[in-house]
Amino acid sequence: MLKISFFILSLISANYALAVSHNNDEDSKKSELISQVAKTYQASMAFIFQNQPLINQQRVDKSQLFGQAFILNVKNTYKTKFNQEFPEQSSPVIKSLIQIMIEVMESNRTLLYDDDIAFKGFIPAIFAFQLSEKLSKKNIGVKIKFTSKPKQIRNQLNQPDFWEINAMNEVQKLNLESYFDDQVSYLGKPAQRYFLPVKMQPFCLSCHGIPADNPLNVGKPEAQWSNIDRTGFPMENWSLNDFGGGISITFFDK
Repeated sequence: MLKISFFILSLISANYALAVSHNNDEDSKKSELISQVAKTYQASMAFIFQNQPLINQQRVDKSQLFGQAFILNVKNTYKTKFNQEFPEQSSPVIKSLIQIMIEVMESNRTLLYDDDIAFKGFIPAIFAFQLSEKLSKKNIGVKIKFTSKPKQIRNQLNQPDFWEINAMNEVQKLNLESYFDDQVSYLGKPAQRYFLPVKMQPFCLSCHGIPADNPLNVGKPEAQWSNIDRTGFPMENWSLNDFGGGISITFFDK
């Protein structure tokens, strides 16, 4: 009887270990995918940042901003920024994200080619917001948002929720490269959430830096400098590598 009991306990233990191992593998895959989505999103924003001169230029070919040419540029930006190959497109989430990027750029084609508008206003924050809005309508159980601390938010629709505020606090307190949480719910359903912090880069400072960084002040005496950026918002006086908010990704059960 003792041998049989021992055998049964051993079998239960082995099955439990296999189940734990399987769950760990699944959690690892989810963590990796959610990270890839955040990095893809950030790479696309970086490309929009870096190509503001092209976006606002008049009477030039802008085909690099559309279709597969745009996606190739995002992939190259991803490789350069993260020193990693672009993720496989077998994931429905990555596929959807790429398709939505193409749709967002195409929906702005008329604006981007309008030579009567010198400053198009198509900045990374606008691109990111449009991308997030389109993604939310795909019903694939993914939400993406570019957010920041409550007092730093420009677009009030991007206000952080409680989880995002806590994630930002933890990232700053512990100097984390990212924050992942798979023990959370979203809209009352099991979810995995991820936050990727974004630091101020040189090209961010034209809007978020100090008046000396403001392109609108070029050629003016300092006494006439404005702290209002090209989008009409007061500049935050941030410096290079300051915390500028981050990318919040949520995977949830549909």
